Amino acid sequence: MTELSATTSEVIDRWIDADPDPLTANHIETLRSDSEGFDRAFGQPLRFGTAGLRGKMGPGPGSMNRLVMRVAAKAIANQLIADGLAQKGIVIGYDARIQSDLYALDAARIFQSMSIECLLVDGPIPTPVLARLVASRASGAGLMVTASHNPRSDNGCKLYWSDGLQIRPPLDQKIQRLMDFRNLPRSNELAIPELVKKIEARVAISEYLGGVIERRAHSPEPLEFVYTPLCGVGAETFELAFAVAGLTPPIIVPSQREPDGTFPNLPFPNPEETGTLDEAFVTANHHNLDLILANDPDADRLGVAIRDKNKWRQLTGDEIGLLLCDFRSRETNGANRITASSIVSSDAVAALCKTRDIEHKRTLTGFKWIMLPVIEEPNKQWIFGYEEALGYSVNDLVLDKDGIAAAVEFVRMAAGLKSNGSGLIQRMDELALEIGVFESTQLNIRLQTDESESQMITLRSNLPESVGSETVTFMDDYLSHQGLGNSDLLVFSTNLGSRICIRPSGTESKIKIYIEVRDLNVSTTKDLAKARHQCRERLTAIANDISSWFN
Repeated sequence: MTELSATTSEVIDRWIDADPDPLTANHIETLRSDSEGFDRAFGQPLRFGTAGLRGKMGPGPGSMNRLVMRVAAKAIANQLIADGLAQKGIVIGYDARIQSDLYALDAARIFQSMSIECLLVDGPIPTPVLARLVASRASGAGLMVTASHNPRSDNGCKLYWSDGLQIRPPLDQKIQRLMDFRNLPRSNELAIPELVKKIEARVAISEYLGGVIERRAHSPEPLEFVYTPLCGVGAETFELAFAVAGLTPPIIVPSQREPDGTFPNLPFPNPEETGTLDEAFVTANHHNLDLILANDPDADRLGVAIRDKNKWRQLTGDEIGLLLCDFRSRETNGANRITASSIVSSDAVAALCKTRDIEHKRTLTGFKWIMLPVIEEPNKQWIFGYEEALGYSVNDLVLDKDGIAAAVEFVRMAAGLKSNGSGLIQRMDELALEIGVFESTQLNIRLQTDESESQMITLRSNLPESVGSETVTFMDDYLSHQGLGNSDLLVFSTNLGSRICIRPSGTESKIKIYIEVRDLNVSTTKDLAKARHQCRERLTAIANDISSWFN
């Protein structure tokens, strides 16, 4: 293999000189005689995506590492200064992934060196705790070091701004343009660690619990359940939240209780993934319990499994969303109530809100959009927001999804149903009779890196006229949408009322496809089984057809 050019060697020298991590610096050194490896490391820098940075850990600007975190922090700091927010400062939290603590400290030292008041939480915390700190302390920004539910090989950071929400366009592009990989921050330019002001994790968690979790006057009857934090940071805060709420404490899956960034036996620590709850099933069977709750590693998502006719059934994000929206609508009152859900989520919640005279908003994907009505319409009573990817908001005190507060509400609901001689399955049947049958599924087409854009271009150039046995009657391309805003999203509607949404993932190399079919002509319990069977057959036909598009 030929030796790389002198210019390339200079790039490598600059990176090694600034890289604080010997492992990645040594890896970069080996790229002097590896042009392909150099292109992978330096060809395409990480970019701000859904709400910050996320990617595989590795060397160079194309992966997530300590030097990339420093470059990102410097860009964020410059944007805070440009926006006149430096005096409001920034709060920083981190999860238990590999090197998350080092990333957080590196970022804090950057902010401190640029005269931006910084408050660093001194231990791992859930993302909702950090989101609450941003709002409660009126900070200029909040930085959470996490890769949420991504594989163990990934890390990243999530960014909130002065309104308490995740960053939105054009702010993300502004910060991206400020990421300067030519003038790399060196360790001797950073503030010494001792200058960084810290807040104890237990204090941050206590502030979250005191502000977000309430104890109600009438507690439902006890309801035992199994909980898994999936080796993430949720367990301590989850237990304390249930104690504050006066609810039965969880039985925690022993092998997944403690934070472990290697996520043993969990290739994808995501409650949506098949096999992720296997150890929780074993624990629940051992204790003869019928309910399992799961948080993802940073505890901003909530997964639920229930026992249905002696078999375990994982509820979809849409099913959980409908149940929680139903509960929140029954727990609140007033003419100015408002809810929101993402465009790729089920239409069932919108249908429910219509029957109950509650305003419902459709938004682009992501809680930076779902929670926007809280900021834009402060006179409205926010009662619920959700997206199908297991993200739920049950109050307006955390301006992001919150898997812990949602779990408290879900158990309150389940316990209340039990005390009335009912249950979750019966309640879902009752809701189907009220609004109709909605059945949904999701396909994930995993791709090689950077393939998603070309796949979407190909699809736009070959738009389908039919899907399954249904005729496509309408197509909406959100790249040129005049209502909600621009997004790389295609939405198809059919003659039978089915809806298909196709978009690239904002955090992983895959295409995400959301399919929903419906039957609104259901009036008796006897109709439900037949309607659901027919809807699932339509789902299967549509899913099989769409899968063939990407083969």
